[in-house]
Amino acid sequence: IIVVLLLALGYFALDKFALAPRQQAAATTRDAGGGNETDGKQAILDKSIAVLPFADFSQGGDQAWFADGLAEEILNSLARTPDLLVAARTSSFKYKGSTLAIPQIAKELGVAHVLEGSVRSGAGRVRVTAQLIRASDGFHLWSQTFDRDAADVIAIQEELARQIASAMQTSMDPQALADMAKVGTRSVEAYQAYLRGVAEASIASNHAQAFEANQFFEQARTLDPGFSAAHLRAANYWYNQLDITSMLRAETAMSPEAIRQRFRERIGPAIEHATLEVDRNASRAALAMLDFRYREAIELTRKVLAERPDDRDALATLVDLLSRTSQNAAMQAPLDKIWSRALERRDWASLHMNYAHRGPDRRRAADQALEVMRRWPDEEELLYQVQRTLLWDGRVEAAREAFERWRDVAGDVPEQASSSVIPPARQAAAEGRCDEVERLLDGLPAHDIGQRWHLLMLLDRRVEAAQVLMPLERSGNLQALAGHLNYRQFDPAPYPSLVRAMQRENIQRPPAVALPFACKRQGATP
Repeated sequence: IIVVLLLALGYFALDKFALAPRQQAAATTRDAGGGNETDGKQAILDKSIAVLPFADFSQGGDQAWFADGLAEEILNSLARTPDLLVAARTSSFKYKGSTLAIPQIAKELGVAHVLEGSVRSGAGRVRVTAQLIRASDGFHLWSQTFDRDAADVIAIQEELARQIASAMQTSMDPQALADMAKVGTRSVEAYQAYLRGVAEASIASNHAQAFEANQFFEQARTLDPGFSAAHLRAANYWYNQLDITSMLRAETAMSPEAIRQRFRERIGPAIEHATLEVDRNASRAALAMLDFRYREAIELTRKVLAERPDDRDALATLVDLLSRTSQNAAMQAPLDKIWSRALERRDWASLHMNYAHRGPDRRRAADQALEVMRRWPDEEELLYQVQRTLLWDGRVEAAREAFERWRDVAGDVPEQASSSVIPPARQAAAEGRCDEVERLLDGLPAHDIGQRWHLLMLLDRRVEAAQVLMPLERSGNLQALAGHLNYRQFDPAPYPSLVRAMQRENIQRPPAVALPFACKRQGATP
């Protein structure tokens, strides 16, 4: 045993001193702004990790929600480390139950390290086993088993994050990372409810699933009124209920003001009980967006990014706000930041494709869209966005290829679904098949005002399109109207509440642009 331990210690020492000069030289090259680009990339890859979903070895096999939630919370904690590249949950969690070897998984995800683990729970005890593996040779850099009372699950998550950070040799103080890992509660019951909500929310694709996830967040914040993260998650649920384009929204008789009140009742405690100022600023930005205080929201979001420059959610908020306030030129810097990860991580590619065509350079956005399609040729959501980006730059034939790929991947879904109506309507309009767009419009339910607006704009029936959104003005749903500011073809003039809000924020919006791929027919309603 002593010999084995000495060999292991020698291996760690050799590895540490062998890697240090290479990483230091690479860092020096990057700081100098020149030299060997490959070394710089290697230094970044050395500090990359994927957190795989933890296996559930509980006797009843009923703790998968806890295993998934625990892995996701560790992933989120590690993702806040400035110099650590963490594979997105949507990428790493697709290997749940996979029999692929760790080196192959790491190669597909583009990371140098993999964290895997398992959970076994029963009779008031919980055992969590985790191990950090270097993909290049399969060597176990670190492993640990926690066999504790169920009441210690919070400490387990915190200690895992701290020890992993040490093993990865990140520049951040491990204690600081441990502080980040604290989710803000010492109530085991509240924490377990929160983890169940996280697990459910991560797979929610409709309102029923989103509602079920939110029930757990509501339970967590009730059990611990000082649980900031649970308050924020619950607040986000109600914000989605104001978005008429969200798949997570329910048809409800509640007034927009009643929904806003539900949001305020939750975002207030999230701000009050946040343990870190950066988290408090993120919640304040969400509240400022609700109140159409866009300038303040931008300022707060920039503060978040000053501390967490790679925070995807903050970057998404910033480009969205800059788009709504018509600051197109200012969008380029955050778009470039997002693009730097877009070919490595699917969720970053999706974010980039959602906003790049709204930025200052549509040709560049279209070129990048083609790169995204080559990188992910079978991703339904990305193909949906790629087609739109190409059409905005007038590349109808390339858009048709993206559309046909999207159609093959999407398969047979109801024509009324939002994921199936818009792409064929776009392509038909761009190719002059206006009767096809009319048919799709006639098939939409009357209450689906979001999609009706899009199809009417594709038919160049702008007066009718403006009238379709008028119920939002009458009901006082300013948030839903404001979301349309992301569309350059949208004219806010018919909606007095939106115009007044824009004037208060001194938003200088240029005239609405003509949709470049709309139907062009004689006799179309102007």
